[in-house]
Formats: sequence, structure tokens, C-alpha cells
Amino acid sequence: MQKYILRLMLLLPLFLLHLQGAANSPEPDTKLTTQIAETLGTKLRSPFRDYLASLYRLNNYRPLWVGPENASNYAALMNVLQNPLYNYQHKNYNRRQINQLSFTLENGEIPASEIPKAQARLDVMMSDALMQVLHFLRIGVVDWPLVQRKLQRLKETQDIHAAWDIKPKKLPDPKQLLAQLKSGRLDAYLRRQIPLEGRYRRLVAMLQKYREMPDFPRLSEGRKLRPGDSDSRIPQIKRMLKFFGDYPKRLAEDSQFDRALAEAVRSFRKRFKLPPGDFIGNKMIHYLNTPRSEYVKKILVNLEKLKLYPHSWEQEYVEVNVPEFKMRFYQNGRAIFSSDVVVGRIDRPTPIFDGKMTYMVLNPTWTIPDNLVRRDLIPMLKKHPEYLKEHNIHVFTSYKPNAPEVEPDLQKLFSYEHDTRPIPYRFVQFPSESNALGRVKFMFPNKYSVYLHDTDNKKLFGYRYRVFSSGCMRVERPFDFMKLLLHFARGSYSEGKLREIFDSNKPTTIRLAKAIPVHIVYFTVRRKGKKDYFFYDIYLHDQIIWESMAGHKKASFKVPAKRLDPLHKPKKKRRSPFSI
Repeated sequence: MQKYILRLMLLLPLFLLHLQGAANSPEPDTKLTTQIAETLGTKLRSPFRDYLASLYRLNNYRPLWVGPENASNYAALMNVLQNPLYNYQHKNYNRRQINQLSFTLENGEIPASEIPKAQARLDVMMSDALMQVLHFLRIGVVDWPLVQRKLQRLKETQDIHAAWDIKPKKLPDPKQLLAQLKSGRLDAYLRRQIPLEGRYRRLVAMLQKYREMPDFPRLSEGRKLRPGDSDSRIPQIKRMLKFFGDYPKRLAEDSQFDRALAEAVRSFRKRFKLPPGDFIGNKMIHYLNTPRSEYVKKILVNLEKLKLYPHSWEQEYVEVNVPEFKMRFYQNGRAIFSSDVVVGRIDRPTPIFDGKMTYMVLNPTWTIPDNLVRRDLIPMLKKHPEYLKEHNIHVFTSYKPNAPEVEPDLQKLFSYEHDTRPIPYRFVQFPSESNALGRVKFMFPNKYSVYLHDTDNKKLFGYRYRVFSSGCMRVERPFDFMKLLLHFARGSYSEGKLREIFDSNKPTTIRLAKAIPVHIVYFTVRRKGKKDYFFYDIYLHDQIIWESMAGHKKASFKVPAKRLDPLHKPKKKRRSPFSI
């Protein structure tokens, strides 16, 4: 097929001269526009029929691809239709019909009286192919309303509030698209439709790599392997690690557990968030045995998620990738700061959305929301009545600014545990070293009331799966992040002034001179350099999306009976590295 397309491209100048000859006479041009209108009205079978009718109507039914004035767009589209960047799913995009009709027109196999009809058919067919490309790039193959219904169903059936501000794109306005076609820069326009281009290109390259992954024999479990050991499984392990990019391709694939293999094992374990070390146990064998289909599936799902986002993000922004448990601050496309984070529990997932950070608070108080009073505080007070005093939590009669502080009637409070009445008290944890928000919080006001903040419980950052919060994101390096944000603050804050603020133990708000975009995202695949990273689908979002994609669609989603519990060791039956 590629050789055939290449031949067509070489013959393109002759083909356009042929079309130019047909266009020199006013009569054939009139016939062509008439045929285009007729093709759109009676012969086109396409979900984009109405859109194309509007597009051609705006152009007075003149051709968009036929003729020398459309040569650059014709060549650009022919290249796009075979480019994996725009067609990694190997869709037809009318290519076979376009190639055949172009070839017969170029070779003069169509009678002169039928040429306008064939040209009209070719022109409309190429416009339809363009619409398929735009739909694939901008909208994709996921039924996003179905995804939202499944997330809503989790709330109704399991009390899991899995919020995601999903905003699928639409096709461009026909006037806008026509203007782009008239400019003769279709290639540049289509490139601007690529979502988060750098990531998208890397994932498409990854997809090609893992589609070509060898069919490695399944490794058997056995004794733990350490540096210096010799084992019959090691040659295959080295071949596998070569493919993944952990083990140098130039080195031999012998049966010795040498220094290079130890380094490769450390690299592999880091990429999959396995406990650090240079040994090969059965858990790592399990990960090495992950089939090619699982890698491909995961990459395809993440490519679809990318299509929810624009071509690029801002010059400066904060990104929190929830399943990676990582936040980064980007400036001019480069991450200049990163920190591990703790995210929401699997039954209280961190919402996926965009916001704008406008201020931070030093020595913050924490007002406990009603839902957490019901879920956490009341059960705790039933076991430990002194919990409020021990944790510096003060109680007020209402949310009014001057509401008086009181001793709560615990029996009265307990009656609110299982109903929806507003809690009759306001619980506020005052600033201290034991405050749940730590010493600083970073605010980007949103409807979910979540934010980034310090924490009094640093040991949680030592866990492999850091899913412990009620939705907010706890930052391991909050003071380094604070110092970075001070460059954007209104006014200046010296080390002495900051020390004075912290020593005062009084809440202090520092406003930013400009709002900084914040993107809370859910990407379970990442390429950094030559290494590929795959993360657990902690909230099952990937699986829900996969089961809402064309070809895999299921009307409802069933939550597995057993899910990840980071506080307990897994049972002997091991999970897939890509599922919960």
C-alpha cells in the first residue's frame, strides 16, 4: 500500500495538470460544482454529511482538493492519511477509494463526459476523509457520556464520588475549517489539532514499539536471583530488559547475574514502583510476564485521554498526575520542580479537573467538612471522646465568622452520623505541628474543595501506593514548593519574615500576583527519555474508559470484588500490573 501511495505522489504533478486542463473551461467548472452539490445531496453516506454540506455551501460548492490551487492541501492530506501520528489505529479514512479514483483519473481511464462526476466524488471523498481525521484527533473513539454515567453509578451504588470534569471537544466550525483550507496550510492546521503534542508523539512511538514487542516465552517462577547467581532464566530476562530499555543492547545474553543486570533490575523496579533492590523475585517475574496486549491497551487508553486536552498548556503551570503520585511545576515546557504526593483513597478519589492557584496560606486552620465529620470524626469520637482536645480541634456553633466556641453535645452530634441534615457545629483544627494540613496549603478554589497541602503524617510518603487522603493532595516538599511560588507572590518575603510568620502560629495568606494554572490529570503511561513508565489504574478510570471505547463498549461497569488496599500485603494470587 505504501509503494502504491508513493507512486501516486510521484504522479501528483501530472494528475494536477490533468485536473487543471479540465478546470480551464468555465463549463466543466460549472459541471463540477453541480456534481459536488449532487454528490452531497444524494450519494454521500457519511456521519459528516450535514457538516460537509455546510462546508461546501460556504465555498459555493467549489472543489477543495481538485485543481492546482488546492495542490498543497491535496498533498498534505495524502501524507496525513498514512501517517501513524494521525492514524495509529490503522483506520481506512477512504484511502483505498481515494487511491483508486485518483489513479483512474490520472491514467485517463474515465470518459471525458464522466470526469466532472469522478472529480466531484473524489473531492467529497477527500473532505470526508479529513473529517474522519479531525474526529479521530479531537474526539476519538470513547463514549465520554457513558464514562460519566458509569462514574455517577459508582456514587449511587458504592458511595464513591469519582469526579472528573470531562469536556470532550467538538469538530471545528465549518467557517474556521474553510479558512484553514483556503490558507493552503492544512499540514500546520492538523498539527495544531494534536493534543499535548509532545506527550502524544511519545505515546504514538510507544504504541508502535509495544505492538512490535516479541512474543517472549513465559518466565517460570522460582528461587530469588541475586548478583553473582547463575540461572537458566537469566538469558531471557536480559533479552526482555533489552527490549524495555533497561539492559544495554550491546551486552551478552548469558546466564550470569552481572553488574549490568543488577543495574537493569533496579531500573525496571523503579519504573513499575516495585520495592527498590537489585534482586529478581517472583513479583518481578510476574511483571516481566505482562503480555503485549496489556501494554497496547494501556497506551491506547492514555492516547484517548490526551484528546480531552488542548494542543499545549500554558508557559507556567502545576500538574498533579494522580496515579503516578507526583506533582510537577512546569516552566516553558520543562519541569523545574517535582514532589511526591499522597492522593485520595480509592473510595474517596481525588477529582480530575483544571483550576487556577491564586494564594497560599501559612499556618492554616482546617475546617472539617460535614461529610468527613460523618465518615471519620464521629466514629473516632465514639472510640476516643478526648480526640478533639488531643488534636487541637475547636468547636463553634455555626459557620458565621463570629460564632461562639462551645463544648459539643456528643450524643446530639452522634445522631447526625447516618443522615443528611447539616451538622450543627463547625469543627476547626487550629494551626500546630499536628494540624492535618501541616504548615502550608496551596489554594486553587474549586467546587470540590480540594487543594495541595503539607501534612503532619510524613510516613505515608514511604508507601508504594499513596492513596490515603479524602481527596486533597499532600505534598512531600511543601516548603520548597512554597519558596518557588514566592517568586510569583505580591510583595517580598525574606527568610526572617517567613520565620516570623511561622513562629506566630497565626494563619497568614500570601496572594499570588498572577494565577497559576493547575491541572489534575490521570495518566497511567509516561515516557521519560528512553524509559517507559506504567502506573496502576488505582481508581479504575482506565478500565471504565476501555469499556466505553468503540469495539469494547459495555453498558455498565462492574467493580472488582477485591481492590487495592495499600495498608495490607497482597494475597498470594497476584494482580496484573495494570489492574486493581
